[in-house]
Amino acid sequence: MPEPTSEAHGALHGVRVLEFSQIVAGPFAGVVLSDLGADVVKVEPPEGEGYRSSGAVVPGESKRFQSLNRGKRSLIIDLQQEEGRALVRRIVPAFDVVLVNYRPGIPERWGLDYDTLKAINPGLIYVSITGFGDMGPMAGLGATDLVAGAYGGLVAGNERMSEDGGPMQPTPAIADYTTGMACALGVAAALLHRRETGEGQRVDTSLLRSALTIQDVYVMRQDVTDVIQREPMLAEINRLRREGASYSDLLEARRAYRTAGTGGPRLYYAGYSTSDGTVVLGCLTKPTRSGARRVLEMTEVDHTDDVAFDPRDPAMPAQVAAWKEIIAERVRRHPTSYWMERFIAAGVPAAPVQFPEELSDDPQIIAQGMMVEFDHPVTGPQRVVGPVLTMSVTPTRAQRPSPALGVDSEDVLRESGVDDAEIERLRSLGVTGTPTRG
Repeated sequence: MPEPTSEAHGALHGVRVLEFSQIVAGPFAGVVLSDLGADVVKVEPPEGEGYRSSGAVVPGESKRFQSLNRGKRSLIIDLQQEEGRALVRRIVPAFDVVLVNYRPGIPERWGLDYDTLKAINPGLIYVSITGFGDMGPMAGLGATDLVAGAYGGLVAGNERMSEDGGPMQPTPAIADYTTGMACALGVAAALLHRRETGEGQRVDTSLLRSALTIQDVYVMRQDVTDVIQREPMLAEINRLRREGASYSDLLEARRAYRTAGTGGPRLYYAGYSTSDGTVVLGCLTKPTRSGARRVLEMTEVDHTDDVAFDPRDPAMPAQVAAWKEIIAERVRRHPTSYWMERFIAAGVPAAPVQFPEELSDDPQIIAQGMMVEFDHPVTGPQRVVGPVLTMSVTPTRAQRPSPALGVDSEDVLRESGVDDAEIERLRSLGVTGTPTRG
């Protein structure tokens, strides 16, 4: 693969994005677009996006905000004022993409909807992120990752429970990040279409749509299989619901039917405690399972790959549990490094279980160049996770640390055709400006 030259630009170099977003999905979409070379300008209220202070040690500069807004520039516009909304309509011709993740109805009320902005900039690509989509009985409702994930099956599918037995949000925010990635893909496709036709368009996605997309096989309907697996499972779950069963009982009922429908027991697609940690095996093929059996000395014990083995036999769960306990006891005898050396030598997919907080110094992460160093203007040195992909000719890169609130306001407005006198007038009205930090 050829190395890009030092003068090479990202694939989206020259593309300007005006981002109206908060929390995760929209901001993450902006990060991905920035990594691809776009100039992403984040519009913030005078007090800054609320996530600036979410868990912040330094006021207004939380790690969460910094990670989700690196590579961008910050423009203060007070959208509560009509002058602020008029300013957006004034500068929108200077942008290729508008990215919005407000609740349905707000862009229309503020005159920042697609139809209004398209009339000003016909080639505009307008990306709208909502919780439940723009049609249907839930369309007007707001949603966070947890809410959309609960409605869309991700929460139950993740099978995590809180200490009191209630549902827990999957971590990280799967629907949010998937939606952000989908938005970046939609922008790239829309830009390609515009290059060929000159035509802009609206790109719509939602947290609910993302949740369903990544659960394809569980949501999918197919009569031949469903009559054996899905229908009895739902009948049992609905019976338990009518009887007031607990959330854990409902999960257990679903798990029992799902396990029966996935073929043989997954003794070698599971995690086991070692003497100093945990290791997982990822064997989904007969050859890799055979390798795991050899390493664990289970060849003469476990017969789950034999032709005669019937996973639906009522006697099998107890037998499989006994085999699993044998594996668990053997794995506990040695440290993770002992098992990793042997699994790798046998061609068995395996990995130690690591915490995300450990990964910035992991040798594989370092070798891949996945951590990027910045000197943040407020909080100082930091290392951030870099782009999700690399490209050989149009390199991706984390362009800069997250911006201080409003620091780019004057530059962005000048670039968009607003003169100094008008900027000063808008500053005097509190519509825009660079705030002073106390």
